[in-house]
Amino acid sequence: MNMMKRNLLKPAVYSLAVLTVIAFSYLLFLVYYEKSFYPGVSIGGYPMGGKSPASGLKTLDLEFKERSGSIEMQYEDQNFTLDLKGAQPEINIKDKVTEAYASGRSGSFLENLRFQFQALFFGTNFPLNLRYEKQNHLTDQIEQLGKLVKVEAIDAKITLADDLQITPSKTGKQLDQKELQEQISLYLTYQRNAPETLPVKITEPRFTTASAQKAKAVLETLKQSPITLSYEDFSFIIDQKVLLRILDTHKTKPVLASLETEGRTITLEEISFGSKQITDEQSILDPDNLEEFLNNLAKDINQPTRDAKFIFDTGARRVREFQPEVEGRELDIGKTSKLITAALSDVSARNITLPVKVTKPKINASSINSFGIQELLGQGFSRFAGSIENRIYNVGLASSRINGTLIAPGETFSFNNVVGEISGASGYKPAYVIKSGRTVLDDGGGVCQVSTTLFRAVLNAGLPITARTAHAYRVGYYEQGFPPGLDATVFSPTVDFKFKNDTTAHILIQAYTSGTSLTIDIYGTSDGRVTALSTPKVLNQTPPPPELRQDDPELPRGTVKQVDWSAWGANVSFTRNVTRAGQTLISETFRSNYKAWQAIFLVGTKD
Repeated sequence: MNMMKRNLLKPAVYSLAVLTVIAFSYLLFLVYYEKSFYPGVSIGGYPMGGKSPASGLKTLDLEFKERSGSIEMQYEDQNFTLDLKGAQPEINIKDKVTEAYASGRSGSFLENLRFQFQALFFGTNFPLNLRYEKQNHLTDQIEQLGKLVKVEAIDAKITLADDLQITPSKTGKQLDQKELQEQISLYLTYQRNAPETLPVKITEPRFTTASAQKAKAVLETLKQSPITLSYEDFSFIIDQKVLLRILDTHKTKPVLASLETEGRTITLEEISFGSKQITDEQSILDPDNLEEFLNNLAKDINQPTRDAKFIFDTGARRVREFQPEVEGRELDIGKTSKLITAALSDVSARNITLPVKVTKPKINASSINSFGIQELLGQGFSRFAGSIENRIYNVGLASSRINGTLIAPGETFSFNNVVGEISGASGYKPAYVIKSGRTVLDDGGGVCQVSTTLFRAVLNAGLPITARTAHAYRVGYYEQGFPPGLDATVFSPTVDFKFKNDTTAHILIQAYTSGTSLTIDIYGTSDGRVTALSTPKVLNQTPPPPELRQDDPELPRGTVKQVDWSAWGANVSFTRNVTRAGQTLISETFRSNYKAWQAIFLVGTKD
């Protein structure tokens, strides 16, 4: 029995002894570290265990003063110095020393024990907070280093002359400014040694050689099979040059690849490639670039719906307001984009009929027009670029005088009667005219631009012309984009331009200018006639005489102004045939005999 009691007492005594030793050891631990940091405690990564608060504060202060002076770094074969002192860095050393020393001493017994155990076996760090009194001083230095180190990446270039050629891309180098800032921060807060080399990263070009090769593969297919966009009489071709302008683009950055075409490098705004890598599944077209391209394309197709309008002044027997109906048209940008994208990979889908939404007008001419003016019968067009201001004014005034004229069935139109007196009293301004073999200022210069344009409209409308006279000399204004022989001069009262309305409905004349061009439309009801004009034949040409210089008292002395250009004399003729249902209505030949004409310069004599 006594033996059993002795055996039971032994473990209890042993346990008590162990606890006593642990308690005594812990008391010795507390006594030993009573005035110093517990082991495993660090501030900003700097070990503080066993140091007194005063010693730790002094150590950290001295270390910070040494670290916050300057840093020497290298990159390749260059040395760089960063001045940290000028940025006036500051860290909260005193606060952290107080906080670190108080930890494990100010809580409950269990809280203190848990902190002491954590620090002893796993370590506990108190991070420092860094701030700069003059942050810009450091930032400016880092930015300057960035400029010294930076090597721009070179993007791939596609050159288009006879063939597509690729200039390979090259990688660049760039200072990782964020990383350098982080390394300096860690250094000043004792978490790492001083950075010795500049952190430089490789920069990839935004348009790589691989991307250029994928783009080139698509572009090469367009050489033989371009994409054709068409709608009614509108047509546009997307060839290699056009596609290069709508390839993948990064709008917010500078040019990413340039295009050299026939010796000319297109500007940054004209073409650029994007940062996205082109994959087999991804279109090489940039959505924004394609949308911009299609929006520009739509300008030639889109038109608003317009109802017909017709107001006739019965007293003056003139139309005061006429507006034929116009159906609305709008290009479907989304569908067109998908069609073009699909056509890049499918050669058989490259003839694209543009998807256009058509809106019919609510009111058409046939419902309001009792005169039978329902459609365009013929149109005349001419340009008068280079005209002086007064001549342009006279063209507009004469056009307004014939605009809105209504011609009844069987009635003959007289240009001189409709336009009326041509003089300063009727609103015309002096402009240069050919008169008595000389170029002089006279009222109404430019009126023949209107009679010429009307002549062309009547020719195309297939109406019988009863009076037409060609100019004595070839006039440059009437050959801007047209061959000679398509002009008609007027000079009241002896020289007139006349035509007859031989249709069964009224005819309306609409005339309007735009910039330096004039358009005259003839509206009515078509009876099915078709007009065929031959190309004018130019025969018996004679060279122009020597140039002529004439004094002009209206021009400042020393000023020389050319008002006429030399023109060869010639005999010009063309034919017109008008048929309806196989029957010939008109078959005629128009002849113009032009004298050779000299270049004329006006020489200023005004002081």
